[in-house]
Amino acid sequence: MRHRLGTLGQHAALFTALSVAFLGVVIGAIPANAQSTEVQPSDRSFMVSLRQANSWLVPVSKEVPARTTNAAINNAGRDILEGHTRLDVDLLKSASDLGVVLPNDVSSEHQSLINEMAARTGDNHDRAYATIVRQAQGGLLVMATQTRATTQNTAIRTIAHQTVQMLVRTMTLLENTGLVDPSALELVTAKAQVNAVRIIGQKVEPSDRELLVLLAQHSLWQKPASRESSDRARDAKVRKVAGQLAAEQTQLAQAVADAAKQLGVDLPAEPTTEQKSWANAISSSSGDELDRMYANLSRAADGSLIVQVAQARATTKSVPARVAAQTGLTLMLKHMLLLEGTGLVKSNSLQMTDIPAITQQKPNSSPSSQPHDSPLSIGFLTGIAVLVVAGAGTLWLVRAVGHRGEHRR
Repeated sequence: MRHRLGTLGQHAALFTALSVAFLGVVIGAIPANAQSTEVQPSDRSFMVSLRQANSWLVPVSKEVPARTTNAAINNAGRDILEGHTRLDVDLLKSASDLGVVLPNDVSSEHQSLINEMAARTGDNHDRAYATIVRQAQGGLLVMATQTRATTQNTAIRTIAHQTVQMLVRTMTLLENTGLVDPSALELVTAKAQVNAVRIIGQKVEPSDRELLVLLAQHSLWQKPASRESSDRARDAKVRKVAGQLAAEQTQLAQAVADAAKQLGVDLPAEPTTEQKSWANAISSSSGDELDRMYANLSRAADGSLIVQVAQARATTKSVPARVAAQTGLTLMLKHMLLLEGTGLVKSNSLQMTDIPAITQQKPNSSPSSQPHDSPLSIGFLTGIAVLVVAGAGTLWLVRAVGHRGEHRR
């Protein structure tokens, strides 16, 4: 019996050591589109904010037909009612599945908005509805886009994606009524940080100029990188996605060029130094490494920029800049989904600030002397090393126990 227990203990120690090592390998290789049930505080905050927005936007929009004679407002109200009602159903289901408790009651602040709108009719109602709802949706757009770019929870990512799509559509409907007060578009909690300086004589806000420059630089690196990847990638799915991104970057570049021409903004002719390094990393790769490099770098670049674009879409008072921002937001949202669909995007590649620096190949150096810089490869090789060490240690432990047993006998 003692011998059996000793043998069982040795096997258990070996299994435990190998299991822990293997788990380390697997964790380092989890793709971003894999199902995750963990809910981060930022995910929870988004779900609560969306629930609170639905709790007052639904009843206020439901009353629109009875309080307006404006066809455009009536159409916008109907679309907003349907959109937020549908989102609320999906949100409550996901919250139940994930064990997230959401508020059921309308807050006192939102109840006061409901009461205030109930006291308005005609043009007085229409202007208040268009402005207040548009302002609220602008703030929600930025939060939903941030969540869409960073969450690792598949269910929450889906809701955030749907929210952004719905908000872009309904915000446009409200703006097209001509009743939204432009002074109410600025987000109190998320003001744009700009590095540009207003140029005397040009009627363009520094934030609008920065938006157009950022979008132009994004196209300048991603279009050629996507075109090259569509030719050289090993995976047929990656080639197809890269080809679509390359074609649609032309659409984005044209929208940015049109807005820049109308606003008198000079656009850069080259991407940034950092963006050139990303393109070089893709060009210096081949085979499976190129596929992973392209998918992860492109998704990280989109995730890093899309929140700024959403903020510009929510706050700009310039129609040309708004059109460019909406084009950029729509395309990047689509591209993120396509890139994630390749199955190669890792959870540490959702934003550029979150992924490890890529080691660049030095001129005149042998490719074989360079480390494999894919996050997956690094995690995999590290896991193998841990596995080998754990195996060796366990083998030593088994032998030591065996020798000790023989000595006792």
